Amino acid sequence: MAWSDRVRHRDRNPGHRQLDELSPPRARQFAMTEVERQEIAKYLRHIDEARRALQAQHNRENREIIRELKASADRIFDLVNGLEEIEQPPAPGR
Repeated sequence: MAWSDRVRHRDRNPGHRQLDELSPPRARQFAMTEVERQEIAKYLRHIDEARRALQAQHNRENREIIRELKASADRIFDLVNGLEEIEQPPAPGR
């Protein structure tokens, strides 16, 4: 295969992005539909199921992973539930 001299995504800096570098302006607002909210809940249930499966193994090496899964799911749940509802603009023509 010939090399195209194109920089591929995987060839870029492998480091993780820093949150400080990507901080959005504070005044931004986002809308989340009920369907999206239910999808997030579904993924949180998957995390919780994985945590319970690890707990059932009674493996001491999994303790930290279990704690992190629980803390992450709890934090996501709190963030989503703490989102303020924004008023929907009236539909055009109303």
